[in-house]
Amino acid sequence: MTFDESLELSIHAGTPLPAVVRVEMEETMFKRLLEWSGNCNLFAVNHSAGLSFACQLSPYAMSAGPQGAIAECALYILVQDVSLPLETHLLFELKAASTAAPVDLKHNPWSELPGVYLDHQEDNARVVVSIEGKLFTRYLYAATSAKPYFYPLIGPHGKTLIHDGPDDHLHHHGLWWGHDDVNSHKLYHEFRGEGRQVHRTFVVLASGPVFGQMTALIDWLDENGRLLLTEARSVRIYNLPPESRYMDLTTQLYAVNGDVRFGDTKEGGFPFIRVNEQISGHHRGGLTSAEGKKGEADIFGSVTEWVDYSGELFLSMQRDGDEVVKQYTEAGIAVFSHPENETFASQWFVRDYGPFTPANFHFCGGKLLPGGDAITMKHRIYIHEGNTEKGGVKDRYSEYAEHDRQLASWSKA
Repeated sequence: MTFDESLELSIHAGTPLPAVVRVEMEETMFKRLLEWSGNCNLFAVNHSAGLSFACQLSPYAMSAGPQGAIAECALYILVQDVSLPLETHLLFELKAASTAAPVDLKHNPWSELPGVYLDHQEDNARVVVSIEGKLFTRYLYAATSAKPYFYPLIGPHGKTLIHDGPDDHLHHHGLWWGHDDVNSHKLYHEFRGEGRQVHRTFVVLASGPVFGQMTALIDWLDENGRLLLTEARSVRIYNLPPESRYMDLTTQLYAVNGDVRFGDTKEGGFPFIRVNEQISGHHRGGLTSAEGKKGEADIFGSVTEWVDYSGELFLSMQRDGDEVVKQYTEAGIAVFSHPENETFASQWFVRDYGPFTPANFHFCGGKLLPGGDAITMKHRIYIHEGNTEKGGVKDRYSEYAEHDRQLASWSKA
């Protein structure tokens, strides 16, 4: 059985693979395809060309308001190993969806789960994210924590690219959000008497063959529990291999309780990342910007499309005769600023010892968010094998910047 509409897909030769193609759809067409696919997995196929691409229908955008998620009607296609350029006509097919579930009392309860699976463990106040049966990250939001955050982010060879709670800055939690002067209240450090970011609810929590998505509402409270603002935090994690993984982030700050002034302080970011200390500039790695600048001194405060932090991670120790030799692998983590962002979301705070963020209000002298208004910032995290050049960071940013360009169109089957 096939759907009575087909797809024309066109991908140019410069597109890095694997990639995810987004196809906007009219609401009527979206609902028809959604109803037709039911609980099955959806594939776009061309049997004569030997092509089969996993697809995923998305009813929720990477956006939300204080009251809940915002709808979209889009189809996402996972394009892996094919010859480019690609011009092809695709039909839709269905396959039975996996009924596998996490298996308790195993070292890896998610090992049999396909796609991107979000395991919401409410008793542990966390969401565990696996990709093709292997742990990728955990989102931790316990009430005892000062702020929700992600740790680890696992890339090539099973190594995490980020660091949680290093001795020099215990409040650095891998991948997190915060600011140390919100209407003169501190929501960044974790000493005593600061405000807190409190997880309210998930408005989207979805697994799938192409991506998994979580959208959370988070209340930023002062030290007395008074509401300062509400954040809608959307994160989409794609089904890409450890050598080239994507996380898309949308940060939306809503002034729901009067004006919000973000003071002029370097202590904050939307988001902030603390890299694995092995790839920091103090060890076996360093910073590179889109313009080819290197290190903190040249990148700090600059406006740039992306910054990459890459270096060598320890793998193992091998014996060579009487000598023990350390083996390393090269990997990195880059952050891309979306072309739609305002300057404040593309102006970088970076340090050679490991922390960096694309959005820091220090460089614009602080930021006023009038009551009832909102700020939106979009970024992508790219985890890659090799250094900046070998990881193709420049090409991957170009793909991100053109992500909304229509690569597919509908036609009659």
